[in-house]
Amino acid sequence: MFLPVATTLVVGYVLGLLATILTVLSIDESRPWSLVAALPLQLLGAGLFGTITGSVSAGAMGLSVSGSVFVFVVPLLFLLVQAGSLAVTSHVAERRVPSDTASVRWITALTQGLSYSVLITVLALIGSIAYSSEGAMFSVTTASVSLFAGALVIMTLSAVIGRASTPGARREAKPFGVGLRLPAALSSALWIALGYAVAASLVVGIALIIGVTVQSGPRALLSAPLWLPTAAVDALAVMHFGQLSAGGTLMQAIGTGTPSSIWIGSADPWVVVVDVVLVIVLIAVAGTLLRVLRASRPMAPVAAWASSVGAFALVGLLISLFGSVAASGSVGGFVSGSLTVGPAAYTFLLFAALGALVEVVSRYVAGYVLGVLPAGFVARLNRVALRFVSSTPPASLARPHVSVAPFAGAPEVGEPVVTDPNAATSAPATTASPAVTTPPTNPLDPRTKKRIVVGSIVAGSVIVVAVLASVGLSIANGVVNAPQAKVSEYLDALVEGDASRALQLSDVDAPNSERLLLDDEIFRAAAGRITSYDITSVTTSGDTANVTAEVDQDGSKATMQFTVESRGKQWLFFDDWKLDRPEQSTLPVYIDESLDQVEVNGVPIELSDEQRGEGLSLIAFPGRYDFSISKSSRWLTAEPVSGTIMAGSVLGSTNPVALEPEATPGLTEEISKQVDAYLAECIASTSLEPDNCPNDLYYSYGNPTNVVWSLTEAPEYEIRISYDGTMSVTTTKTGSASVTYKYTSGGERDGSNKTTIRVSGDVKIDGDKATFVPDSNGY
Repeated sequence: MFLPVATTLVVGYVLGLLATILTVLSIDESRPWSLVAALPLQLLGAGLFGTITGSVSAGAMGLSVSGSVFVFVVPLLFLLVQAGSLAVTSHVAERRVPSDTASVRWITALTQGLSYSVLITVLALIGSIAYSSEGAMFSVTTASVSLFAGALVIMTLSAVIGRASTPGARREAKPFGVGLRLPAALSSALWIALGYAVAASLVVGIALIIGVTVQSGPRALLSAPLWLPTAAVDALAVMHFGQLSAGGTLMQAIGTGTPSSIWIGSADPWVVVVDVVLVIVLIAVAGTLLRVLRASRPMAPVAAWASSVGAFALVGLLISLFGSVAASGSVGGFVSGSLTVGPAAYTFLLFAALGALVEVVSRYVAGYVLGVLPAGFVARLNRVALRFVSSTPPASLARPHVSVAPFAGAPEVGEPVVTDPNAATSAPATTASPAVTTPPTNPLDPRTKKRIVVGSIVAGSVIVVAVLASVGLSIANGVVNAPQAKVSEYLDALVEGDASRALQLSDVDAPNSERLLLDDEIFRAAAGRITSYDITSVTTSGDTANVTAEVDQDGSKATMQFTVESRGKQWLFFDDWKLDRPEQSTLPVYIDESLDQVEVNGVPIELSDEQRGEGLSLIAFPGRYDFSISKSSRWLTAEPVSGTIMAGSVLGSTNPVALEPEATPGLTEEISKQVDAYLAECIASTSLEPDNCPNDLYYSYGNPTNVVWSLTEAPEYEIRISYDGTMSVTTTKTGSASVTYKYTSGGERDGSNKTTIRVSGDVKIDGDKATFVPDSNGY
């Protein structure tokens, strides 16, 4: 009795553990491996209608905040696995040890359901998730009254269904203890509605897998066991022109008070066309199969119509139930409210209308479809149908005889089907097998039948081509033309050092004087560029997409934000996205006016007048930029300086980049020769007041003759470069000179004197020529 319960728990936990591990592996950030052991139990609890109860508490700066949240969502995979596993294991147990009566089966199933509900509730409570991060504590559990009640009902029913479906139980008149045989009209409609939902779920599931793979990469599919079944249910509503809406008072707390919704009409036209085609095909198939199921079961038209509408309406209600997420809660009194996300309330009405369309096809179209199909195929369909509509299939099947209805119209479902009377008398009455009647068909002449077959092949080919084209177009718009594709192309250009391509994708707003670093050769030679990146999120709203990328630059991680705008379509079908201008990172640079050429990352750059002598804010891509004096410069040198632009930052380097030029030894030597020659010329003067010389001795009387200057101590000087780029010779240590002369004062007399010697002047550079120009105003 309890082995099925234990087996179901183990199977469910193993599946939950596998799903949890895959989900953790799909996370790019720090992975919460501590949740792996506890999360499977909570998934099992949520799958049996357990309310997810979360609490949070945090404290900072003497303040403490606490809150709670309640979420109701049913992970379909874990519901189906638990219910299915208990049904199968109970079926096996019942076959090994059959129950004497239906009452015993119910008591056994109820015991199993009660045991499972107690165990899963206790395990969910013991396995509550506790997680702490940055001073905040989180706890989550699904242990609740709703879990106990949901597990009791669902698992009891699963166990009794598994036990009542054994061959021994089915031989009883009432395997469930009561008469549960559904009317033929309703049972056939329920089978078709269920099959329709499963087939449509497979279609939207494949579409979701393709879409998620294209948008977020294959890794996102690792977490598919958690979200794919529920997402497929929601997509069923959208596929049939329902809305997936979000609303509630909590919407205001997250930025909007207006409910938002998604419906197929807001998609691209080609998506709508493909969706309509798929729905029409599914309706046609469902209607045809419904006609086959009801072919041998007489029923009133009212019952048939009501059953089809009701069965599909029930599917719509289940979609609304299992596709919805409801949440409520409050945090510290600051944020409180409720939120609901799921199919619109009128979804069941849409599916009721869908059921009516299926009934219409079954009555007025399916006969023509069956008339086109091969008789053998129709017979096989009928044999399969008998398995669903008959609790005890016939012992043998006679060769089917196709009933022929007047061409004017097919008989109503449920009308008597006339078979060939000879078939009934061709064998002795004691050995006659029941004839298998095929669904009523509309006879067609060979030419009309051929046209329909050819037309069907053409139409089917068109549909296949349309579906393949839509998938290809979806992949093209999701990979090649997706908004993140532009960001990837831009980041690829940054990784490869292709400045021109990056500017082509998104130009900068800056004058030419500030584009010095936006050069392919300079950027390609930059060290510390972005080496890799990963697109972490893409959020699309209307014609705008926000893309987040994590980049690796010189071993450091950084986040970059991008905005991409839609420009409509290219060639009618392909999305056309334009990358908005990213935030411009600038590098503050000062280049001395004396420099007309510098090197950046080893690349010589000619500087214009407006780029020299003033501070510049140069636009640059992420990377390191090394500034130095050109190696070809004969007269000037400077210590190399570097500035780095970090990804995701508009500030660039912490400190401005400034080249401080100095005189080269060659310039010092050249100017020293010229200064020495200048001083020698001044000392050789025979005047006490030589023009534009530092040995200018003011003499106001007499008529000095025989003037002889001697340089007692040569001055010391250096070449200085001012902030405006002017180069000058400046004395650092004063020299001295003496002079002897004769003068007349009541006769010829000998005179002598001393004076200080200081040298000053400008240094002019013109290409390879450096010239010392004495300061005429300095002496």
